[in-house]
Amino acid sequence: MKLIAFSWQPDWAQTPDHWLERYRAALSVAEADRDSLVVFPEYAALEAALYGDVNLDARGWMTRGADHFESYCDGIRTLVAETGATILGGSGFARVGDSIINRALFCAPEGEGYINKRTPTLYERDIDLSAGEASPLFETRFGKVAGLICYDSEFPRLSRHYAEAGADILLVPSCTDTEHGAMRVEIACRARALEGQMIVAMAPLVGEVPDCEVIDVNFGQAAIFGPPDGAFPATGILATGTKHFQSTATLETLGESVAEARKGGAVSVKTHWPESETPQKAVKTLNLR
Repeated sequence: MKLIAFSWQPDWAQTPDHWLERYRAALSVAEADRDSLVVFPEYAALEAALYGDVNLDARGWMTRGADHFESYCDGIRTLVAETGATILGGSGFARVGDSIINRALFCAPEGEGYINKRTPTLYERDIDLSAGEASPLFETRFGKVAGLICYDSEFPRLSRHYAEAGADILLVPSCTDTEHGAMRVEIACRARALEGQMIVAMAPLVGEVPDCEVIDVNFGQAAIFGPPDGAFPATGILATGTKHFQSTATLETLGESVAEARKGGAVSVKTHWPESETPQKAVKTLNLR
């Protein structure tokens, strides 16, 4: 079994289905099949709206993206049916009741569900994006799979809930418009792998997307991490793509890597985590000035 994390550059087109052909070709090159778990980046779903003569501000793109989200999800379902792969599609703007949230379809041949962004960034709050509800842990043939969208990965307790529920794999689609942001998400992913003794895949949006304010400039590198312990590399880096360019990070030994992460090595942060949360007295300040 293998894990494939895409860094992806959305592309403008003349027709609404151009993105689907690009995905189909990319999955073919990556040799995605029933034994493949695939993750696309945050806001990659907006590519389904990148056609025609469009001139919108950020809130306009929220509306247009939400208008195209279901058709994008239908395309992901088609690709799952064609390849047999399990795919976390790119996230996008999606309507839930009277709100618009950031969500991604997790689709397997056996069924599907959604991963929602829990913690909007400052920019997303400025454009009135709403927070999504907690997402489920998916029991799959690859193990127990969880997802945290970009900024959510920077909050250890969100990941900890999934680790305590037995998560083996954490998928982190991301979209950052600076190298600082890309590094923050990478550091978070590596920390979550250490804390939860799990495999973590980071899938960033990359490149420039002219005339689309919400994803106009993007930085990142697809990567897959494990805890830096046991038989894993000292860095914890298991696979990487090309920095800031469309590419894939592929882990061909997903099953073995999951087992190695569970086993632990010189330390067991996941096991000892509760000791760090033992109720303590209020922090005292010792004045040394």
